[in-house]
Amino acid sequence: MCIGIFMMGSRQDRNSKLGYRLIIFLSAFVFTILSVECISNKNIGNINDPEGDNVRGDSGSISSNSDARQAVKNNVKETDTAPTKRLPPKVNFNQKDTQFNLRNTEGSQPDVKNVDIPEKSTHSSADSSPVDEVKNKEHIHSDEHGSDRPFNVKKEDQSPEVADDASESSDQVLNPHKSSKQSGAQRIYDEGMKLLLEADEHPQARALAYQLFYEAAELGHVGAREWVALGTLTGWGFYQSMPKAHSEFAQLAQQGNPRGQFGLGFMHANGLFVNISVPHALVYLTFSALGGDELAEMAMGYRHWTGLGLQESCESALTYYYRVAKKVAKEISDRALASGSTILGPMVRRARLLDEADSHGGLFGLFGGGGIGRAGSVGEAVVGGLVMNDDLFQYYQFMADKKNDSAQVGLGQLYYHGRHGVEKDYQKAYYYFTLAAENGNALAKAYLGEIYLNGNERLQANPEKGLKLLRESADEDNPLGQTTLAMAYLHGRGGLSPNPLKAMELLIRAADHGWAEAQLALGRLFMGTLGMKADFKLALKYFTLASQQGNTLAFFYLGEMHATGVGVLRSCTTATELFKNVAERGSWSRWFMSAYAAYHAQRYDEAFITYQLLAELGYEVAQSNVAYMLEEGKITIVNKSDFHSRALTHWQRSAAQGSSSSRIKLGDYHYYGLGTEVNYAKAIQHYRIASELHRNSQAMFNLAYMHEQGLGLKPDIHLAKRYYDMAAEASLDAKIPVNLALARLSIYFGSDYLREFGLVKSIQRLWNGASSPSSATPTTTPMDPSTPETKTTPTSYMKMDWDYYAIPIMAGLLLVLLFYLRQARR
Repeated sequence: MCIGIFMMGSRQDRNSKLGYRLIIFLSAFVFTILSVECISNKNIGNINDPEGDNVRGDSGSISSNSDARQAVKNNVKETDTAPTKRLPPKVNFNQKDTQFNLRNTEGSQPDVKNVDIPEKSTHSSADSSPVDEVKNKEHIHSDEHGSDRPFNVKKEDQSPEVADDASESSDQVLNPHKSSKQSGAQRIYDEGMKLLLEADEHPQARALAYQLFYEAAELGHVGAREWVALGTLTGWGFYQSMPKAHSEFAQLAQQGNPRGQFGLGFMHANGLFVNISVPHALVYLTFSALGGDELAEMAMGYRHWTGLGLQESCESALTYYYRVAKKVAKEISDRALASGSTILGPMVRRARLLDEADSHGGLFGLFGGGGIGRAGSVGEAVVGGLVMNDDLFQYYQFMADKKNDSAQVGLGQLYYHGRHGVEKDYQKAYYYFTLAAENGNALAKAYLGEIYLNGNERLQANPEKGLKLLRESADEDNPLGQTTLAMAYLHGRGGLSPNPLKAMELLIRAADHGWAEAQLALGRLFMGTLGMKADFKLALKYFTLASQQGNTLAFFYLGEMHATGVGVLRSCTTATELFKNVAERGSWSRWFMSAYAAYHAQRYDEAFITYQLLAELGYEVAQSNVAYMLEEGKITIVNKSDFHSRALTHWQRSAAQGSSSSRIKLGDYHYYGLGTEVNYAKAIQHYRIASELHRNSQAMFNLAYMHEQGLGLKPDIHLAKRYYDMAAEASLDAKIPVNLALARLSIYFGSDYLREFGLVKSIQRLWNGASSPSSATPTTTPMDPSTPETKTTPTSYMKMDWDYYAIPIMAGLLLVLLFYLRQARR
């Protein structure tokens, strides 16, 4: 603007130019200082700033924090709006008529109705655990009663004692003399569970599932009552009510039900409908874990692991996490036997709401992208970008029709595994694999070979044809074909004589291609299974390689090796971390998708309770999301006055598990006194951890500002510049705010240099209202005995309130300029 007006002024007479340019120069100078000062605003990305003038965000990038909400509009208290009857109105449910397929491909799909296709088989069998294989080597022992015992070490140099998990939950014992009423309730419950497994991809399935749960619960089915109570707590059912959920859990707990005890423990731990009581929570959670409830075992494992309300104990945490991990590993092994790859478990995206908000808003929102999903509404299962875009899906179909074998195999895999929002359909999968195999695709031959090798009730097995296809695929160096053929040799399938050496040769070739299933199978073989000679070092190598690709069973076997000291030095810490990783991959991890969908559908209370439930189990991302939602202030089931204190608690738990963005938030809360007292020393401590351990540019920027202003640190412009430079190097997004800060720093550095002249001192004395030059000397105010050189007020040159002086000066100069231009035009 100034440049444009300056050019206009050049057209005036020569006598007017000198005065005009002087005014313009002064205006530009004051405007520059005002802009730089307003950007900093003497705060570090104040999350309380409603105007969003600060240049600092809360995660890895330096961004505006205007999205952070400090307060909620209304302090709405919990009201029970639950219906008086447990059973909601009936809905018409006909499973045959219910269609959940997101793909409307009528008219574009080939006619494959008459194609006989088999059920999906496994790529690798689930052999016995390495723990079972080395029992006779005195590494692992079982107690007299066959119950679980912790990984126990009597002395530092002794091997642990690990017990077999021989006991089963009483819930799983079937009564052969069930009444017809109980049998009917069980059938209804089973149908509900089938629908619930589809709820992530088909939200309407959840409503139908809970309809069935309500019916089964009315008939007295315990499992259905558990789901009704959980749905009432979270809002997954037909309504959400804390009093009703507490009543349901209490009735179950009175009957000794572990899930009911867990529900009460969870509500006491988080102050939902009842006051927060850690002792009550620990009692309920302990008894629930003793009863075999997986959620309670995870919660107790996390509390022992972190010392949350209990004495920190790695061995106790290891025991709890091992029990859950063993159940998850069994579930995955059973799924592998039934339907294939052990890698392909539930598709779960643990979205971090804080990072998502930073990528969409603030100064650097234009550099970030991302969205909820690629296929549209979050009300569908199109969340987190896990569902294929319709246009992309149609493109694959178009290319498949053009006899593109890669597209045909891709569609076959989508239908075969039922991934990315595509309904599982073995008929169409078989059709596309056949087309691709006819075009010579080795991967398609491997899939077809597996289908023919195993067969099913609809298609008689053809081992000869299956082995022929597998050999062709293996000869073309396809790792899936090599692995499937190796398992046939290993277990004598398809009429083959067992040949472990041939199997190992094929597995090694597949493992060299990075195929995780082959690496897992080799690891188990080298543990000494199937009569093979044990080589624990090689087993450790292959389990490690498979785990690097996310294979859950590989994590489990590595955990057993570290827990028992087989092939590696025993490490309770490493074993616990590995078992925790496995436990967090259980079926309950799907609740992340439910919470994420509810959040973006603006069902904030439902999303909050679901995230808080996962946070209680020790999920770090859930803890971060709970804190973020509390800070956002859109929750009605928590007292408004508790928002910041609760958020601080969950930021602390998340940061303790290694979250860099949560560590930054902790520093912010201590800097501004949110949920705690203002404490610059603690804020600096958290910023330094994030800076040194995580190389977080935001933390570096904050430390630079505090060095510059002398907040909790000795004022040091040189250190401030160093941290600003480090922030710019750590993140490209930080370059713009860092350059602005360095420009401001240069002005202040120049003012310090010019302060040596008397004229400048006199002007500064007028600005500061001081009676003598000595008043401009920086004051040192010790914050506490540990930081005697720190101060809580900015340096002397920051005492000038630039906005108070510069705004009227700018306004006056503009008035003079307008008057001058008006006179010049006359």
